[in-house]
Amino acid sequence: MISDLKQAFDELTESLDQLTKHLLEERPSHFYPLSTLERHQTDDSLLWLADLLTDLSYRNGQDGRETRTRHGLILASPTTQALLLRTNTAKEAFAIIARAIKKQSDTLWKEYCAQLKPKSHYRAQMATSGLSRIHLRQCTRRIALLDDVPLKCGFTWYNNGRSITRLSVKEAEAMLLDLGEEKTHIQAQLQALYQLPSHTPLARMQTLAPNVRANLVFEGHRKAMNCPLPLFIPSDNPQGVLPSIKDVPLESPQERQGRSRKARDDDQLSDTPLLPSLRVFTYRNT
Repeated sequence: MISDLKQAFDELTESLDQLTKHLLEERPSHFYPLSTLERHQTDDSLLWLADLLTDLSYRNGQDGRETRTRHGLILASPTTQALLLRTNTAKEAFAIIARAIKKQSDTLWKEYCAQLKPKSHYRAQMATSGLSRIHLRQCTRRIALLDDVPLKCGFTWYNNGRSITRLSVKEAEAMLLDLGEEKTHIQAQLQALYQLPSHTPLARMQTLAPNVRANLVFEGHRKAMNCPLPLFIPSDNPQGVLPSIKDVPLESPQERQGRSRKARDDDQLSDTPLLPSLRVFTYRNT
């Protein structure tokens, strides 16, 4: 399985290498906002775009739950579209193998990651920073290519508060066992779980990070979608005119919106988690 993983990773890095080289050569019309610090280093936004697309590993000090994101719009020529298709195919192939290994053993996944080496030189940082810190989400997230050309694009911060997922007692038990049945705090939580009737519904609550959404206006319809990476727009003229754009600050607002709606969901849950390691709560009416 390690040979399959290496081959899939090589294809992924090579496809990203070809895509970013092409973008830097073609220099399509684009919108990619930069921070003050980034502009101080270089105001070539395409270089920063290439940096983001090829950023597959954790950076020093990066939280393990954090994914590096940036919104934007890029015109995609037919050649760019073909390279995007190849890259997304490579991402999916790598994701399938990675998920199979992680399901088998998280320890084995970490061991295999340490053996991966990129063939291309698309990021000098990766060659020196150690590949045991590969960021799976950043490796596998799809680069979006729109089907049509929008007339307008308004970016907004979407602060969706919390995600609440229903679980069964059996599902919660399996998740606890994956954390290590021999651990004292896991044993205590298993005992608490075993006190419940098997049909008891449970809820796993996760605080979600704010994300940028693109509100797209097309001829005759609208579409809203998350925008963790810049959106590519199909075009026969990559140096053409971009749609009308309404931007947002790079940092999200401090206060979350829509909290009252989420609070009603949260009020259905117990005040304290039944299973703290999983952030699993019981419902008040059970």
